Amino acid sequence: MSVERAREQLELSEGRWETAVREHAQPPPDAGFTRRLRALADAAAQEQAAYAYAAEQGFGWRQGPPWLPPHELRPAPWRSSLAPAEPWTRFDDAVESLSRARMGVSVVAVARAFGLLADAAHALAAAIENADARPGAGGTAA
Repeated sequence: MSVERAREQLELSEGRWETAVREHAQPPPDAGFTRRLRALADAAAQEQAAYAYAAEQGFGWRQGPPWLPPHELRPAPWRSSLAPAEPWTRFDDAVESLSRARMGVSVVAVARAFGLLADAAHALAAAIENADARPGAGGTAA
């Protein structure tokens, strides 16, 4: 029963994750960027929970390719206009952590990496919203 439930949770979380990633297909970010970041963060948190549960149920992990984020989430010159460097660096480090975990063999590491990405994406969305709230900010990324 638990193995079946773990499999179901992984399938659900993967579907949500793939949808959230697809929404970030093309840069530069538009008015829905922070909403998409929050959706990505929520999907990553769901992935973290699903993979942590799968690890508890004894699931293994086969090495895979690194995770390459969609273009809208990759480093680009326009980033500095949305938020300070620190949340972007934290986000990029979390992306790198997920890429390394996917190339390894630990389900626990994959779960942990999704958690880091969830936290970093939430923090980045908050930093963008804070920057938008400043007087004179363009407010285009909300």
